[in-house]
Amino acid sequence: MPGTSVLVLRSFAKLNLGLEVLGLREDGYHELRTLFQTIDLHDDITLRRRDSGLSVSCDHPLVPCDGTNLALRAAEELRRYAGLEGGVEIAIKKRIPVGGGLGGGSSNAATVLRGLVRLWGLELPSEALHLLARRLGADVPYFLLGGTALGLARGDEVYPLRRQIRAHVLLVDPGI
Repeated sequence: MPGTSVLVLRSFAKLNLGLEVLGLREDGYHELRTLFQTIDLHDDITLRRRDSGLSVSCDHPLVPCDGTNLALRAAEELRRYAGLEGGVEIAIKKRIPVGGGLGGGSSNAATVLRGLVRLWGLELPSEALHLLARRLGADVPYFLLGGTALGLARGDEVYPLRRQIRAHVLLVDPGI
């Protein structure tokens, strides 16, 4: 998309339809087996190309807007990996409950990775993007894929499951 300077993307939430904790790994994480499922609930991410610098803003007071924000860290990692000097302004409109276990931060990070590949016109193999996602967090690789998937290891080893599950889910947030 040459000439594109703004992208607005949806960043979807997920449910863990099943989760088995199989034991402690040598790296301190737990060995997992989980079944991920994307749901319709989503945040909106707006990416605006800038000549330099990276920034993030969010309409939710509990979301950090500093270097601890996963979406901003994703932009930093991708820019460093690609050797770019260009920048981006990331704006997050939050709908996914913060801290609710629905993967909002991880989804935002994966959405920023995919979006910046488009915005910056990068040609990156999916393996490289997956490696960057794994560095950011265990759920981030899943959000590059979405849909229904089996998660193994820390949850970051992800295998798509096509047409495996058909169900309706009612999600209740007691914080609303």
